[in-house]
Amino acid sequence: MLTFKTQFPIAVSTVMSEFMDCCRIWVVKSPHTKLASEIPSGVREGKFGDDTEAANFGFFESETISSGGIRYEKTDDDGVRWVTDVIGHKSEKSFWVSVQLNVDSELPVERLEQGKRPYIVKLLMEKFAGGYDGELSVTDDPIFLASTDTDLAEKIICAGTGSVMPAVYVSRDHSGALILDPNLLAKWLSGMAHVVVEPSRKFSSQITRQVYGENVYGGAVAIYWPDGVGKWIYLPSKWSSPSALQAAISKKIRISLLYQRLRRECTWSYLQEVTSRQKLEILRASGSDNIEEYIGHFDKEILAKDEEIQRLEAELVRARYSKRGIQYSSGDEEHTISLETSESDLYQGEQVGLIIESLKSAATSAEPHSRRRNILDALVVSNDNPGDRDEILERLKELLRQYTSMTAPVRAEFANLGFTIYEEGKHYKLLFQDDARYPFVLPKTGSDWRGGLNAFSDLKKRLF
Repeated sequence: MLTFKTQFPIAVSTVMSEFMDCCRIWVVKSPHTKLASEIPSGVREGKFGDDTEAANFGFFESETISSGGIRYEKTDDDGVRWVTDVIGHKSEKSFWVSVQLNVDSELPVERLEQGKRPYIVKLLMEKFAGGYDGELSVTDDPIFLASTDTDLAEKIICAGTGSVMPAVYVSRDHSGALILDPNLLAKWLSGMAHVVVEPSRKFSSQITRQVYGENVYGGAVAIYWPDGVGKWIYLPSKWSSPSALQAAISKKIRISLLYQRLRRECTWSYLQEVTSRQKLEILRASGSDNIEEYIGHFDKEILAKDEEIQRLEAELVRARYSKRGIQYSSGDEEHTISLETSESDLYQGEQVGLIIESLKSAATSAEPHSRRRNILDALVVSNDNPGDRDEILERLKELLRQYTSMTAPVRAEFANLGFTIYEEGKHYKLLFQDDARYPFVLPKTGSDWRGGLNAFSDLKKRLF
């Protein structure tokens, strides 16, 4: 049973022998191995150990590429067999690594444990971080966006970075704080996902129309997939502690990566296939007539192809039962209601906020302790995430309270709030987010504070 799978690039300057030695160190430094003295330094090929614990190394090199790695197998005291494959493939422009963990048992067991993330992932990230996954650097540190990184944020959210690894986007709440520690989360997810942190609450509002409202906000966290097939959203109000949220995100990433297809060249079967083929070519070139040796290499190549077929069949089965749609997570269980609409948000959280407001009103009027009340309360609790409405209204009220004429500062504040201003005779026509369905007329000269507040009241009724 496959319980862990990931693939990530390491620094392209890494030499294959360095990668292979890192795999060796991972085994020999383990406190649970008996192979510490058996595996020599500089190993490239060969099998070490016995039926209960074995480390099998493979290596291939040509003029343009090189591949190498280890298959480490260990059977524990309960008869459960753990198999970890760590494969690296280096070309002129990249060095990709995959790590897979399989667990099985010949004897019937109630439940097979998933096991921890293989320590080799952390080791590789510590030693060889700095590879590029599309436009994003791969390290065990979070990516802190700057206020000018709106285009990069759009690419991350809208699957435009060319990346393979998912991105965990952490937004800021209305005070500018974060619901979790991004540095700790990045360490937990190193080699599995990018962690991206927005610079401010204002940044979230700035990019919302640029990303078609797909960004999270107000302290929420989202997992975005680089192929654009879906996202998972974690609302801040639903988690008892940052550690609980971090654990849920890590679990979701780990489970989801099981359905991601590995690069063919980053599999043990591929490594076995190319090494066997290379040895066959060397054997032919030498003019050897050793039939047994020929058969041995052919058998290895066929075995590698059979394993690749089994791997692809297993991926098809997993894909058939995968749930890679839009999910709103609440702990281990996920229950989603999807509502279709032809409207787009004019400001962040507009439509969700309107729905929550209506649900709150309906819940208040429902019979206490009734099924209807419980459902409505649950919907409110699970989806309540304040948008920009209150902040926009507060700023508008203050702006119109003091309005006497369209000065440069007043015009700039209207623009910051999302209004486009058109001059029409003795009046200005204001369009919010340039939506012509909701024009608002404002006189070029205001009378007094009452006129400004009346204008605010009319504007609020029309747009908010």
